This record gives sequence, C-alpha cells and structure tokens, in this order.
Amino acid sequence: MVRRPSVVFQPARLLDGINLIADAVKPTLGPLPRFVGIEGTMRDRPPEVLDDAATIARRIIQIAHPTADVGAMMMRHALWRMHETCGDGSATTAVIAQAILQQATKAIAAGAHPAMVRRGIEHGVAQATAALRASAIRPTSGRHGRELLMALAQTVCHDAEMRDVLVEIVGIIGADGAIHVVNNDARRIDREYIEGAMWDSPWLTTGFATDAAQSVARISDAAVVLLDGKLDSAMNVLEGLRRLYSFGHRNLLIVAGDLSDEAKAVLIQARLSGTLSILPVKAPGFDAKRAVALQDLATLTGARVLFGDGASFARLTAEDVGGVRRAWATARQFGIIGGRRDPLALRNGIAAVRKKIDETTNLDEIAELRARLGRLCGGLAIVRVGAVTSKVQEQRRDQATRLARTLQMAAGRGYLAGGGAALFRVGEALLNEAASDIRSDGSARDVAIGVRCVAHALASPLMTIAANAGFDATEVAGRVRSALHKRPQSNCGFDARSGDVVDVLAAGIVDSAEVVARAVHTAGSLAAIAITTDAVIHHRKPALSTNP
Repeated sequence: MVRRPSVVFQPARLLDGINLIADAVKPTLGPLPRFVGIEGTMRDRPPEVLDDAATIARRIIQIAHPTADVGAMMMRHALWRMHETCGDGSATTAVIAQAILQQATKAIAAGAHPAMVRRGIEHGVAQATAALRASAIRPTSGRHGRELLMALAQTVCHDAEMRDVLVEIVGIIGADGAIHVVNNDARRIDREYIEGAMWDSPWLTTGFATDAAQSVARISDAAVVLLDGKLDSAMNVLEGLRRLYSFGHRNLLIVAGDLSDEAKAVLIQARLSGTLSILPVKAPGFDAKRAVALQDLATLTGARVLFGDGASFARLTAEDVGGVRRAWATARQFGIIGGRRDPLALRNGIAAVRKKIDETTNLDEIAELRARLGRLCGGLAIVRVGAVTSKVQEQRRDQATRLARTLQMAAGRGYLAGGGAALFRVGEALLNEAASDIRSDGSARDVAIGVRCVAHALASPLMTIAANAGFDATEVAGRVRSALHKRPQSNCGFDARSGDVVDVLAAGIVDSAEVVARAVHTAGSLAAIAITTDAVIHHRKPALSTNP
C-alpha cells in the first residue's frame, strides 16, 4: 500500500506552535528574569534551569500536534539563528514575532488580505530597522567606551567574573579581533592575548624545533615564501635556497602544501650547517580554503603566492618574498607577528571580509569569516573558562561565546537605549506614520495594517520586561508614552530594577544596536512567512513491519 502524505490547509495550529515557544522563552527577558526549568532527558540527570531563550527553544525537540510542531520548529530555528549570529536577542525576537502575529491574525480574520498584510509587515520592519540603526550611539574609545561595554554586559550576563574579563578583552582587541573560548582546568576564568595571527596548521616536520622541551619552533626577522603546492625535488629546493641566500635572507618561513622526503632532507641539512635558519609549516586548509588562507598570509606578510610544485620555488624573485618580525609553529598551529604588510592591501582585505560577513547568511561561513577578520586585524584573545562541574563549564563556555559576540557587535555597530526603550520610541513614530494610511481602501489599507502590526509589536519587549519584573505592563507602557510625548527626543524608558520611568542611557541600560535591529528583522521575517503559509504537508511514518 502506498502511503500518501497528508495536507493541512489554512493551518491555524501553526500559530499555536509559535506561541508555545514564545510563551516558554518570554520569562527570560529583562534584568529581573524568571528562569525556565527543563526536565532531564535521562533519569539520572537533574533538570536544567535556564535563562537563555535560544537554548530553551532548542531543548524543545517535538510537540504533540504535528502542525503546531511545524510552527514551533520555525520559531526554534529563528531563535537559534539569532543565538548563533548575535549571541543575544533571541527572547526579544520571540516576543516581537508573537506580537506581530497576534495583530496580523486578527486583521486577516477581519478580512485583510494576507499577502498585503505581509507586504506591510516587511515595509514596517524595513523602516524600523533603518530607524534603529540611524539612531545608534556610535562606539567610542577610552573610559566612555568601556562604560558602555560594561553596561551592556551587565544587561546580558549575570556572571560578574565573566563580564569583567570579556569587557576587558573587547576593550583591548576591539570589534574585529578573534576571541577563542576554551575549557580551563581551574575553576576560574583566565585570558591570554596573542599578538598577530594564528592558524590551525602544524609544522611540516619536527626537525626544526628550537625548543624541544616545549615542542615549539621559533624564528625572528624571517623572509616569507608562500607556495600553494608541494616542495618536491632536492634540486628545486637547493636552487630556491640559493636565490634566497643571494637576496640576503638568512631566516626563512616557508609555507607550503607539503614536503617530499628529498626536500625535507635538504632543508634540515641547510639548517644544521648553520647557513640558514628555516621554519617550514603546512599551508592551512585545502583547495579553496587553502587559497583564501594563503591570500590572507600574502596580505599580512607582503609575499606573493607561488602556484605549482617546487619549480616555482626554484624560480622565485625578490618581489615574491615577504617578511615577518617573528613566527612560531607547533605540531598543531603556527602564527606570525609583525608581518611586512601593505597598508592599502590590508585595508582592502579587511573591507572585503566585512562586506562578505554582512552579505552571508550561512552560520558556518560567518564564523570562518570572523576568524579571518580577526587574523587580518591582528588581535587574538583566548578565554579559558572553568567551573565546578563539566555541565556548568559547558554552560559558562556557551555564555562566554554569546557575550563575546554581543559585545563585539556593539563595539563595532553602536548602542541603543535599552530595556525596549528604543523599540518603543520607533514603534510610536511608525504608528503615527501608519495612522493616515489606515483610513484608505483596498490593498493600501491592508498594507498599512501590516505596518501597524509591526508598530504595535515594537512595544512588546518593554511591556514583557515590566511584566517579568512584577509590574502592570499596560500601565508602564502608558507612563513611558506620556514621558515621550513631553520629551519626544529623549531616551525615556522603564527601569525594571527601580520601577521608575528614567533616561535609560543615563541609568546605564543599553542594548547593542545591531542585535536589536536583527531581532526585529528576524521576527518580521518569521511572522511574514507564518501568515502566508496556507498548507502544511505531513509525511506519515511507515509502520514497523512484523515480517521476519
């Protein structure tokens, strides 16, 4: 018997799944959040108590109703995407998406066309994100910049030790430096700064170690040769070394795809004779990734990439050779410090990588591009996270990674009035703009309804924060609205810790501008897709056969 998939038209239960996830993560929003407990999947494991919206959503594997489960997984994917790209903002995304959908479904039930409402949502989201980015407070250096970073860290993270360490790191290496979070054997959080750039690629042989006890090879004031191929014959290697010697180079860093046994023997003999000091390391990556890594090395060192086998090494010219102040390698990694780089080429390279980060949606590619950007900018920090148990250590490591992303994004793109204040103010402006169009007829009216759905939804984060802190959300929203009417250009918002309407920036309540803008965009995209999904297809699982 052929099993046919079942089709559900006008799937109202889709919104039930989205609401379920949103309701599960809403308690985590704000400076006084309530935690969410999750039952352990194994009997011998205790329940988890979490305050991270994306992790909570990810723990929800499946819900009973299949159509609602589709909606829940749509929300789950959106929140995890915010988690991976921004580190923060998942709860804000869930709250805004739910609020837009609640407004939009009422309008559609009253006769509005879903496609026109979707167009209005997309238009409203575009206006809101543009306004948020335009009103961002640009990052500054010095004491004021550090104060803004600390204020943001206090909003995002409740771990004081972690806050202090990561604020210090971001303050030193900036928005584009690379931050690696690893485990620490001790229970504390340690940090280490590494100047220059580092790749996860080893030396090509142990015969060049300068410190056998620590298994590391170091070289100073070295010429750099980059080869996208294999150093093969002894004759090619000898000719290349002769040319380098004639150019006046005595210390050599050779980055190549591989070494033949003949080439290895020649290099070791040259080193043992005292004629040359040589450090051969393996070119990072494979194929296209290797080409990119070598191009980054060329940008940092001023060398040219040689293609082919050892014959190109034998024909190298003085213009093919770059330089570094120091280089080192181990059985796992190698790094360079103080490359002889061309400032213009470096600026162009950094700008190109930043552009790719903005244009790329694949999370793995974004992570690789950020690592490239950190190398080109010359800053690397290693954060070693420890804890009492392995489970707590895993949670702290994940929290450190998220906090680092959020702080670096703010350090690069700027800050907004926090606590939902900036969103509330943009929503009020958008609501006033949509008021005139709402009285029109036909599709223009439905588009205006979509814009109004977004405008109303932008108040939901502030109201949720107030409700989580034990206040009447509607009454708080009214107080903030009255304050904004009196002072339209102010940063009035609600301080959940004191219960007062204050200037939130002066009170140290800030958000990352880019995180908030992306939260609005992600929420709007989810809502737009949900209201125009007219059918859900379920594939029936085949029954287990009882035949042998």
